[in-house]
Amino acid sequence: MPQSHDAKFLLDENVSNNLRKLLISKGYDTITVQELNKRGTKNSVLQEIARKESRVLLTFDKDFIKFKHVSDNHLILVDIHPLIDENVLPHFEKFLNSFSFDDLKENIVILQKDKIILKKK
Repeated sequence: MPQSHDAKFLLDENVSNNLRKLLISKGYDTITVQELNKRGTKNSVLQEIARKESRVLLTFDKDFIKFKHVSDNHLILVDIHPLIDENVLPHFEKFLNSFSFDDLKENIVILQKDKIILKKK
């Protein structure tokens, strides 16, 4: 049985189902924009949903980093190219195994193939 974690995720509509399955297999409470019937919703509304539900917003959409106040919670932007599961999943799993979400507060996390960038909000 997977271990339960405190971090909860809201997955943007561009996040693959395989990444969703990875998070669930690791014991993370995970919900998608599609499950909330919020496909096509403005980024600011998704940020508010993530804030209200204390969720980490996971996206492939670089537009999220343009907002001044992203969220009271975490934002993880996956910036790995080409953006296919074979590239993304191993790097995201390594990230999950390497970082504590408490250590990432007040940062936007930009996950790239060769590095992880912590950008102050």
